[in-house]
Amino acid sequence: MELRNINTFLHVAELHSFSQAARELGYSQSAVSAQIAQLESELEAPLFDRVGKTVRLTDAGQIFLDYARALLTTARQARSALQAAPMAQGVLRVAMADSLCSAFLPVLAPRFRALCPQVELVLRTATTGEMLNLLNTNQIDLGYTLDLPVAQPHLVMALDEPEPIRFVAPAGHPLALKQPLSLEELTGQDFLLTERGMSYREALEQALAARHLSLRPVVELGSAALLCQLVERGLGLSFLPEYLLRACLDPQRAAVLEVPDCRIEMHRQLFYHKDKWMTAQMEQFIALVRGEEPQFPPPSAG
Repeated sequence: MELRNINTFLHVAELHSFSQAARELGYSQSAVSAQIAQLESELEAPLFDRVGKTVRLTDAGQIFLDYARALLTTARQARSALQAAPMAQGVLRVAMADSLCSAFLPVLAPRFRALCPQVELVLRTATTGEMLNLLNTNQIDLGYTLDLPVAQPHLVMALDEPEPIRFVAPAGHPLALKQPLSLEELTGQDFLLTERGMSYREALEQALAARHLSLRPVVELGSAALLCQLVERGLGLSFLPEYLLRACLDPQRAAVLEVPDCRIEMHRQLFYHKDKWMTAQMEQFIALVRGEEPQFPPPSAG
C-alpha cells in the first residue's frame, strides 16, 4: 500500500472531486483514478461512489478515512524524527591495524565520543585480510589498515595516505651516532620486530632477501607500541611506522636511523564496502580520520 495513493485518497475525500484532487496534487485525472483503483484493489473494497458528477465516500471509504489519516501522520512523524535527529545513534564497528590503534586512537576516540555521545564505538585489531573478510560478511562498518595499496572493486576508499617505515634504535646505541647507515650495517644487530606476516615486516624481509641479507630478531611481538617501549629500554633496534614513532617514542630515549638504501613505504587506508549504507557515525569517523571539520556540532548539555 503506497503512501502516495493514500495521500491521493485523502485529497479526493476532502474535495469530493477527482479532477480537483488531480489539479491540487499536480497529477492527471487518469493518474488519480488509477491510484484510487489500485488502493481499492488492495483493500478489496470500493472507497467512493461515483454518481454523475458527484463523488462520495462509501461506508468502506468512511471507515478507511481515519486509518488513512493515521497512516500519513505516522509516516510524517517518522520522516521528521529521522531528519531532525540531533545526533548519530547506534553502533559503529571499526577494525584497525594495531599500530594505528596505538598512534591515533587516543586522539580519535575522545573526539568521536564528543561528537557522537549516543554511539557505541566497537573496535578490534585485525590484519588487512581479516578486515576484508569482516567487511564482506557485514561484521564491521569500516576497515583502517596499514598495508600495500588495497584495490578491490567492492571497496570504497575513504583515505589513502602513504606512510614511511623507519628503523629506530635506543638513544645510546652506537649506530644512533653513525648516520647514514647501509642495510648491511644493520645485520647482526638485535632486532625487536612485529610478528611475521605483518605488512611492513614482510616488506622488510623481501628487501633483505633481495640482497641476500637477514636480521636477527630477539623479540617478536604483535604490539607495535610495546616494541617502542622495549627500544627505549635499550633492548634492541626495531622497524616501525614513522607515525607510531612520533606518537609513542621519547626522542630523548630513542633515535630514528637513516638507511637510504632501504626506504619502505606502506599506505594508511580507511575503507568500507560499496554496498554499505553510510551512517552518520561512519561519516563522522571518516571526517575525523581525514582531519576534516565535524559535519554537525555536538549537542548542547541538557
